[in-house]
Amino acid sequence: MRAWQRAAFEGWAADRPSDALIVATPGAGKTRFATRVAHALLRDGGAARVVVVVPREHLKAQVARAMMGAGIVLDHKFSNAQRRLARDVHGAVVTYQQVCAAPTLYRHLCRDESVHGGGAGVAVLLDEIHHAGDDATWGKALRDAFDPAAHRVALSGTPFRSDGTAIPFVRYDRGLSMADFAYDYASALRDGVCRALVFALHGGEAEWVARDGMQMSATFDTALREKRHYSERLRTMLTQEEWIGDVLMRAHLRLMSVRAEGHRDAAGLVAAMNQDHAREIAALMERRLGVRPAIVVSDLADASDRIAAFARSSDPWIVAVHMVSEGVDIPRLRVGVFASNVVTELYFRQFCGRFVRTIDGVNDPEAYVFVPDDPRLRELAHGITVDVRHGLRGRDQREEEALAVEAAQRAERASDEGLYEAIAARTTDERVVDLGPLFNPAAFAAGAFEEAGANAGDSGDRSRGDGDNDGAFGGAEAAMRSSLTSAERKESMRRSLHGLVSRVSVRFGVEHRKIHATLNQRLGGNVVTATERELDLRRRVAESWLARDRYDGLR
Repeated sequence: MRAWQRAAFEGWAADRPSDALIVATPGAGKTRFATRVAHALLRDGGAARVVVVVPREHLKAQVARAMMGAGIVLDHKFSNAQRRLARDVHGAVVTYQQVCAAPTLYRHLCRDESVHGGGAGVAVLLDEIHHAGDDATWGKALRDAFDPAAHRVALSGTPFRSDGTAIPFVRYDRGLSMADFAYDYASALRDGVCRALVFALHGGEAEWVARDGMQMSATFDTALREKRHYSERLRTMLTQEEWIGDVLMRAHLRLMSVRAEGHRDAAGLVAAMNQDHAREIAALMERRLGVRPAIVVSDLADASDRIAAFARSSDPWIVAVHMVSEGVDIPRLRVGVFASNVVTELYFRQFCGRFVRTIDGVNDPEAYVFVPDDPRLRELAHGITVDVRHGLRGRDQREEEALAVEAAQRAERASDEGLYEAIAARTTDERVVDLGPLFNPAAFAAGAFEEAGANAGDSGDRSRGDGDNDGAFGGAEAAMRSSLTSAERKESMRRSLHGLVSRVSVRFGVEHRKIHATLNQRLGGNVVTATERELDLRRRVAESWLARDRYDGLR
């Protein structure tokens, strides 16, 4: 483990509290820490099962693969209809949506495991816990579901909510969340764990007809009387081909330069406003740059597969809305274009977190984020810079955390409700907020990855830390990514079994449900909760039936 991961684990292990909050900047490697906690609890009987909760569906398989490296088998295809975990898994990966839909189910699961697990109970790892607030549906569902859990460990790179509401299972002092361990971006840069960010802020002049019918013309430096005019100006810039096309061209040239400098598969990410905007940007990139980017939006059934395929490829660009804002581990991302009209600190920092992950053996000390020079986004970019400068000067950590939370509470989500008409927009100057001259992160790289102490039987401690996966659980080794999880193997075995049952049904004229009922009677249990061994036995029995010449009750 990295030094911060080991320090965080040792601090947690000393007391093993029922609730803990671990805050680490995106890209620092929360995966390794979370895996270490789960491994320790399962190994010494501190927990009978582990449940990991993630914000998005496409993160579930990544979590399972990351944990698999330490011998922890999690069912990332677990559904609420399944109700029970199979006996050959250590737990499951579910989404906040799943828990919200059936909190009583998970409450019973926690209680049942406490009884059948010899009192050890369930350990719950809450990935990107800021997604749940006490006043939100998810927050109440989480409390109802996991209050009986033996341990709850919350992880986040941004431990606050844009709406200011409290987060469940998190301690507060005078309105501020209290982390049990915190590792900030400045520390990660100092340790050579993360890349330095260079912000290219692009100015512009926009013309539009406001919702009130007034014809407007303004640059990003123009002070506007109405709050809504700021949102209209930004949206005009982002939707007009002349402005966004120029920014995309400059970003593409930067990406080609990064590739020419040696990072040959370096990639870029564009965050769009919505799905239509994402497709328009992709079409524009094809016309202006001759590049056909990957597109990832939530409506696509294969969105997760597209993200995984892009991560493995050497394709230059991917365009997304919120699918790649957090929780996705694509270390080769070196250039970003923030073309979203969401201007909260939470979302902006999560987006920037996609570019800070380093790659062993690659000279990649910097990443580049192209941002509209909107005063709100300019403040957020400068805020990250100020955090780093003060952190490097040794500023008091509590004071820094308090300022960050205060800034987050001031952040607002832009509203584009109502009617207005964009007319034109063009780029003007470019300003650069550059962290590079402050120091050379590569100089610290040699000592950044310390080998873990010998700990027999604990494979999670013997390998190097990686980046996260969206939110908090990524960075599986390449071998982990390419291998199948237990859930994927079971899914394949179930498909094979259903094929055999269909053949038996056709050959002997017996209904599918009768064949499955016979298998259940002979072997016990059911297909949904069967272990790999039990599924293999079912297939063998079905194959033996097919070897017969006539139907005799399938005994």
